[in-house]
Amino acid sequence: MNMEANNDTTSMTIKCDLEDELGYDLIPMYRVLFGISCFTVPLGILLNIIFVITIICRGKKIFAVNSHALLLSCIAQVILAFIQGPIRVYFYYHNGCLPIAGTPLCELTVYLDYIPTQINDFLMVQLSIERFLLVVKPFIFHRARHQTHTLPICIHYLGLFIAIVFPCLYYPIIMQNGAATIDLENPSETQTCDLWYAREIYELFDLLITFVPYFLILMMCLFVIGIFFYQKYSRGDQEGRQIGPRHHRRLLYSLHLFLIWFLLTWSPWVLYDFFQTIFNLTYSVYIDAITTFIVYLNYTFSSTIVLLTFKEMRQFCLSKLGFQHGLSLIKNRIQPIRPIQTIDQSPALKSLGGGRHTTRNRPLVM
Repeated sequence: MNMEANNDTTSMTIKCDLEDELGYDLIPMYRVLFGISCFTVPLGILLNIIFVITIICRGKKIFAVNSHALLLSCIAQVILAFIQGPIRVYFYYHNGCLPIAGTPLCELTVYLDYIPTQINDFLMVQLSIERFLLVVKPFIFHRARHQTHTLPICIHYLGLFIAIVFPCLYYPIIMQNGAATIDLENPSETQTCDLWYAREIYELFDLLITFVPYFLILMMCLFVIGIFFYQKYSRGDQEGRQIGPRHHRRLLYSLHLFLIWFLLTWSPWVLYDFFQTIFNLTYSVYIDAITTFIVYLNYTFSSTIVLLTFKEMRQFCLSKLGFQHGLSLIKNRIQPIRPIQTIDQSPALKSLGGGRHTTRNRPLVM
């Protein structure tokens, strides 16, 4: 970006570069992302509204200790879908030029982006660890009849508290002490609206809280895959079967899909940002914008996985929100084929034959 400042007035004109440092043309890319976002953002907002309504109406039945991290992660992603979705559309419409770095709108955008994103990342780490524990020990969160709290449940609530409170306190504090939405070393130049650090120690800590959660989630998924193959091929089919009631297996199935969707959508951005930072590669706005768009697909449609895999939520959507009526209309339009009724010969007709005449099967004419 280039900025033209007029000394007589306080107005600023932002002029976007047509290419990034690697030579990629940016304008067609932003137009394509804007066209796709015009479809994905309204659809995602609609699905997330259905998720919020379902959570409000069925919260007592679906909120449990082993599903707290999953549902809270969905709520954090719903916030991102509601707020960041329209902002991204506006951003793509103006070819990535707005909001202007250093402005109050940019600071608000950074807060609304970093805080829910970091909450979601920490909750995903806890979710992946608890998924691993549920696979190894299905009844780890089970409480006895007269037992109120156990050590795993206390650690569970402590992890939820840290995952939610830490980002809410860290980013406002760091913004007042050593970070800003404009590069403090080169304030005369116009940068992309993002979080800039004045000290290297802050930047290193930011890399840790960005990359470590992803690699922990990836490592936990590899552990679960290893346990699955160990139970299936080493311990035999009888011992390799899943242990636990049906609702426990459905919860694990939902967690599997949720984490797979997270890894599929986050891996391109994390791996590119990781190698670009470690090896000091040339930064590409083109690649960063595409990988960031894929990340926002995770925020947009993650709650839909929970809507489809949780039985109580799926039944509520079908029965209370009118989807069951639509399915019944489709079923009524499809008329089942009635089977041909065969008439058995009466005993009198069979007696007339006397068993002397036999019927032969005619050969098929090919």
